[in-house]
This record gives sequence, C-alpha cells and structure tokens, in this order.
Amino acid sequence: MEGLIEGNAAKARQLLAEAGYDGTPIVVLQPVDLITLKQLAPVAKAQLEKAGFKVDVQAMDWQSLISRLINKKGPPSEGGWNAFGTSWSRVDILDPLMTGYLAANCARAYAGWPCDEDMERLRDEFVRQADAKGRKEAAEAVQRHAMQIVTHVPLGEWYGVMAVRSNVGTLPVMPPVTVFWGITKK
Repeated sequence: MEGLIEGNAAKARQLLAEAGYDGTPIVVLQPVDLITLKQLAPVAKAQLEKAGFKVDVQAMDWQSLISRLINKKGPPSEGGWNAFGTSWSRVDILDPLMTGYLAANCARAYAGWPCDEDMERLRDEFVRQADAKGRKEAAEAVQRHAMQIVTHVPLGEWYGVMAVRSNVGTLPVMPPVTVFWGITKK
C-alpha cells in the first residue's frame, strides 16, 4: 500500500511540474474555534504536500474566515486565499439544487465563485424533472460534470455520536444538532 501511495504522489508531482507549478504556496484557511472544522486544514495540507504543493495554513476564528472568504476575491498575495475546509449537514446537500458548492453561477456562487454555464443548465434540468427516475438521471449528470469542473473536493464524511433508549423518541432524520424528543422533566 505504501508503494502505491508513493507512486501516486510521484505522479502528482510530475503532473504539477508539467503544468508549470512554480512552487507558490497554496493558502489554506483554518478555522481554529470550531472543533468539527479545525482539523480539515491539516488533513488538506498533508495531502497537498504529498502531491508536491507548498502549503501555507493560516489559522483564524470562523468569523474572520467567513469575512475573508466574502471580501477577499483577489490572489493570496493581496489577502486572498486558495482553499478552506467546511462541513455541511445532510439537509444542505440533499440534491444538486440545495448543494451550495455545486452552484457555478459566478459572483452569486459559493466562495470560490465558479462560473460554468453547463453546470447551471444541469442543475436547472434536475429541478425540471417530474419523477424520481428523471431526477436520478439528472443528479448523476450533475455529479459527472462536477468531477470535471471541480467546484469542491470532498475529504470525507463524518457522523455524530448518538445513543437512544426504548423510552425516548428519536427524530426520523438526525438534525445537525442534538434534539431531545419525548423526554419529560421529573
């Protein structure tokens, strides 16, 4: 397994050299005050460095990070940024329309502001579908196109820990926060 990883890293470095990567550090923003997001930047840094990039992780609180995402659209040399990590709740990513990081409508898109008319057309096509089969086919087309234009890079999934008892109700869909249901104070 180690040989495979090293082989892939070597290939990635070769591709970077062929693409003309000049060694300019990739600026990755790290929110240090949100435990669920804090470790995303070190994981991204390790993976980017293994691929041959130089990485500058810049730590800050979440509010400062959001302000920088919104207000600094220039290059990192002018206070901009290249990447940041975040996490979404299931309710935010149920389909191609609700998934904010699939939006590619330029200045109205999520931070990074991707512009891609084909992605917007495919997302519109998803909305126009009247049945589950059509929505599934349209969603698959969106996913295929998303892998070509790369509006985001998923690092993985995580699940919150939950315990239940037979005398305490649970919600059919777990919300992003703990909700106590069917409990009375004695």
